Amino acid sequence: MARATWSTRVLLLLAAAANAQLPGMPGGPPADARPIHKTAQQLECAVCKRATEQLWTKTMDLRENAPYKKPSEDMYMDAIEQICNPDKDLGEWIAHIDITQSERGAPLKLEAQEYLGECRRECRTIASACRTVYDEHREDMAESLYKRDASTLEKFASRVCNKWAGVCPAKSPKKPYLHPDEYWMPVDEEMYRMRKMQDVINDQATKYKKQPVQFVDPMQAAFFGDDEDFEPDEL
Repeated sequence: MARATWSTRVLLLLAAAANAQLPGMPGGPPADARPIHKTAQQLECAVCKRATEQLWTKTMDLRENAPYKKPSEDMYMDAIEQICNPDKDLGEWIAHIDITQSERGAPLKLEAQEYLGECRRECRTIASACRTVYDEHREDMAESLYKRDASTLEKFASRVCNKWAGVCPAKSPKKPYLHPDEYWMPVDEEMYRMRKMQDVINDQATKYKKQPVQFVDPMQAAFFGDDEDFEPDEL
C-alpha cells in the first residue's frame, strides 16, 4: 500500500475531529507508556531542579511580554500545569532527556539530547517524577511567582525542591538499583506534527465535552514495554 501523504493524513485527522473518533478506533487516544516508578523516585530531586529551570525561563518570558510586564497569577498557573506534560509545548524539555546509569548502584543521570525524542517509558518516568513534585505545590508556586518573592532561580528552586517538596538533596537508595535502560529514539517529525495537531483538537474536545480523537501510530506498541523486557528491580 502506498504511503499516505501529509495532506491525506491531515484530512483523515480532521475527519476524525468531525466524527468524534476514527472509524474502528474506539476509546480515544492510545494510553501513554508506563513510567518506571522506582526510577522516578530516585530522580525526583534532579527532575525538580530541571523542571524549575524551565519554569523560571518561562517566568522571565512572561514578565517581559505580558501586558504591562505584569503576568497574572493564572498565567503562572497555566505554565506550571504544562511544565510536567511532555505533550505540551512547555513540557517538551522532558522529551529531550535520556536517563543514563553507568552500572548497578551508580547514580542516575539526566542527559539532554540535541533532538526531541519519542516519549516512551523514560520520558513518562520523568513526567511522573515531575508531577509528583509539583502537583501539591502548584498554588504556592504560582503565588510566589506572582508576588516575585524569590529574586533568583536558585532561591526559587530551593524553595520548591528543598523546602516545599522535600526531595532535595537526593537520598541514596537502600540497596543498589539497576535502571532498565531504554535506547534513545529520535522523534519522527511527521508523526510529531500529527500528535501536536491531535493534542490541539483534543484540548477543544475536552473543553466542549466531546469524544477525543486519535490517529494510528504504527510505533505505539513499541512504547509500552512488556514486563519481561525489564529487570526485576523496576517491576
